Amino acid sequence: MTGPHDQLSEQVQSPESVRPPESDRVRAELHERMERLPPGHPSSPYNDDGTRKPSQQDLSDYELSIPGDPDYHPDMRTSKADPSSDGSPERADEPGNPVDENAADEQSTMDNEADRALDTEDKPRISSDGVWEWKDRTLTPKESRSADQALAGWVDAEGRDAEGNYGEHGLTPAMRRIESQLEHGELVPDTEKFALKGADRLKLKLAERINLQPGESADALLSRIHDGIRYTFEYDDQDYTTGIEETEAALERSGYDLITRKPSWDSPDYKGVNSQWRDPDSGQLFEVQFHTHASWDAKQATHSAYERLADPRTTPEERERLDAHQREVTASVPVPPGALEIPHYHKKDA
Repeated sequence: MTGPHDQLSEQVQSPESVRPPESDRVRAELHERMERLPPGHPSSPYNDDGTRKPSQQDLSDYELSIPGDPDYHPDMRTSKADPSSDGSPERADEPGNPVDENAADEQSTMDNEADRALDTEDKPRISSDGVWEWKDRTLTPKESRSADQALAGWVDAEGRDAEGNYGEHGLTPAMRRIESQLEHGELVPDTEKFALKGADRLKLKLAERINLQPGESADALLSRIHDGIRYTFEYDDQDYTTGIEETEAALERSGYDLITRKPSWDSPDYKGVNSQWRDPDSGQLFEVQFHTHASWDAKQATHSAYERLADPRTTPEERERLDAHQREVTASVPVPPGALEIPHYHKKDA
């Protein structure tokens, strides 16, 4: 947005005088290209979990929040006061959604505790012999390489090139095309940035599955991980069930194969619909979630609790408190018309 000062500057300065030095222009172009790289790429300014890598410059004003990502810890008082704080529109003070200051204080306390826990927990590391380790889980060098190969296939299926740019190929451009066809609903903010699961999160998930199914090969387990690529569509309450039907129809017209639909609107811990699809071009599974604005906000607000509950090192006392908090937030989500009638589905022989 320009103002009087900008207009005055344009009048008194020649084009040559306002042109940035060549080195600044090149630096700006390089910065822009690096920002487009997928998180976890060696040259990306973001780690694979979406957090910005350390820099000598103070870039805290430019850090992006991570809605729905495992390390996202929203401060409810900040996000409700500032619509841009988590990339989500302002909804806390709409009719039927009053701000609960006591709940906000409790959430802030829990988030601060979770932040301190993350600050002190071990970080992913690879030993000199190639063994990957994180959160008391390990992968052999061969298992770690299998995860890297799976991630490379996901990157190709998702549609980014080596520089992080999109063309016509891939799932994310296709999801944007589907979004443009919808009468109801849209993809949540920052879809492109968080469409791919990070490398270490993938390896942690693989290690957990190996721990539960030690007789299965890493490649077989990786082939069944359905959320390495994930998308979320968000709808107004009154359009929710119609919007899901419309979106699923658009996905099927585009050639994607519905494998599983799992509604959870009757769950005390999570409200929404999760579905699994198969991309016929790559054969990759991917996840599509369907949320209302309130259920999406609740998912973000409880994700730190979800992560701590999934951590085997969490104490029984903390687990009980986190579970109670998660259920309290989930219980506040209004059930949209028709949501309890959405059917479960699983494709035979899939």
